[in-house]
Amino acid sequence: MSWTDEESKDHVIETIPISRRRRSLRIAWYFIRLVLHIAWWDLFLARTRIAGWYAIQTRPRRYRRSASHFRRLAIDLGGVMIKLGQFASSRVDVLPIEVTSELSGLQDEVPAVPYPYIAAVVAEELGMAPAEAFASFDPRPIAAASLGQVHFATLHDGREVAVKVQRPRIEEIVEVDLGVLAWVVSWLKFYGPLNRRANLPGLLAEFARVTRSELDYLAEARNAEIFRENFAGEPCVRIPRAYGDLSTRRLLIMERIHGTKITDYDQIERLGIDRLALAERLYHLYLRQIFIDGFFHADPHPGNLFVQPGAPGDRDPWKLILIDFGMVGRINQTLSGGLKDGLIGIALNDPERIVTGMERAGMILPGADRRQIVKGIQVMMRFFYNRTLRELSRVDMAAVAGETRDLLYTLPFQLPQDLIFLGRAWGVVAGICTGLAPDFNPFESSQPFTQRLLREQARSAGPLLEQFGDRFRDFIRLLLELPNQVSSFYSLAMSGDVQVRLDMTRLDRRIARLERAISRLAGGIVITGLFLGAILLQINDQNAAWVWALSAVVAVWTLWPRKSA
Repeated sequence: MSWTDEESKDHVIETIPISRRRRSLRIAWYFIRLVLHIAWWDLFLARTRIAGWYAIQTRPRRYRRSASHFRRLAIDLGGVMIKLGQFASSRVDVLPIEVTSELSGLQDEVPAVPYPYIAAVVAEELGMAPAEAFASFDPRPIAAASLGQVHFATLHDGREVAVKVQRPRIEEIVEVDLGVLAWVVSWLKFYGPLNRRANLPGLLAEFARVTRSELDYLAEARNAEIFRENFAGEPCVRIPRAYGDLSTRRLLIMERIHGTKITDYDQIERLGIDRLALAERLYHLYLRQIFIDGFFHADPHPGNLFVQPGAPGDRDPWKLILIDFGMVGRINQTLSGGLKDGLIGIALNDPERIVTGMERAGMILPGADRRQIVKGIQVMMRFFYNRTLRELSRVDMAAVAGETRDLLYTLPFQLPQDLIFLGRAWGVVAGICTGLAPDFNPFESSQPFTQRLLREQARSAGPLLEQFGDRFRDFIRLLLELPNQVSSFYSLAMSGDVQVRLDMTRLDRRIARLERAISRLAGGIVITGLFLGAILLQINDQNAAWVWALSAVVAVWTLWPRKSA
């Protein structure tokens, strides 16, 4: 079949079944049902006594079922719904683990586009059929993603390439889906518990920006060249070359690199590659991208990471390969400073520095109690510090939660917009390292890198000396003021005017819970007495209707949800 005929190309693309109205209604209906489900179970029933207990007990199962429904919808519709599911699976700071785990496998469930549609896109972009544009073009896709899919091909000069082809009419699908999501967010932002955890309009704006940028394959080619420049002096890392002069906005042609998937453990061992060394290399690769380059690969799932044995004469016996640069992240100077402080604090087991880094990075909600956060970090570091990935997987999370109950109750954390894809990428990398080498110790592995960061900070003598001078002047001023302050305090103490102010927030909250429990206990006793009295009146053929009515009123009053203090 020839694809040089314009009418044939247009006909094939136009026959792709897309109903804007039906698609919008299906997405909107799913979210309407989800909102109604949450409102009924988690806002109404959860505040009652008996039904509330049942709502809490069934919550994990209900969340998992809702996520499963979304996964099936996403696989059926494709497009942005797949991206949204992958995006949601990374938001462990906002969504329950039942949801994120259910959606984590969406990357491997994307159905491929039939070859005739792909051939039509190639012909439209290059002005000729795949058989004419390439010496060979494999009609079987090697990988299928939400926005495009990859086929192997050979150029006429013999170069082997990977051709990434955008799905037909995907731009139209993306705009339809983003429009529906904007409508959904306009309603979800009124749900307080979710809105407090994240800036929903901001998250949608970032999600839309990144999704639209992934539709520009020429931008992806530029990203690949930036990574090639950043790692030009690293013989242990290989980045495929992007042929930008042969590519278009909807079709990307890149150098084909042969390698072994990073999760193919048996083949990796047959190649004689140390899995622990591979995990350390991947970990250090991301430390460099995040803390040195400020430009990182934001989609490091196993399908984008490969291992390749080195050629004879190479300085390194094997190389780590990264592919697919459509989703990247950039880290500005302010955010980078906060992340560096946090990493140094983790490596040095310094909770104060960790919290300082989190504050600089915007990860702590305004008005949060810093002392409580520091104490919570101290507890967590006691459980997690200097443990291997295998040991971390065995940490008693119930014990951690028990010692950080007050911190978890308020959850004063947020994941800023700029950290969305970094959090997702870091979580995926941690999972891959765990699979490669459970005995990998990220704390020990971070030490050399942390020492490098500390040396770089030490070389910045000007700012450090300036900070030291400011603190020294504050210290001298404090010493000069201290005698007067001590004298004033002593005078107040002798006159009995010293007042002590305590932070009663947690105590007030516990007293409020105790008051509610006592109130309901008293109500239960009264109900029981009225119930027994009504039975006795009924047995003696007396009018007990008013007693039954009164017991019903007391029951409603007792079970009626009360606003938490």
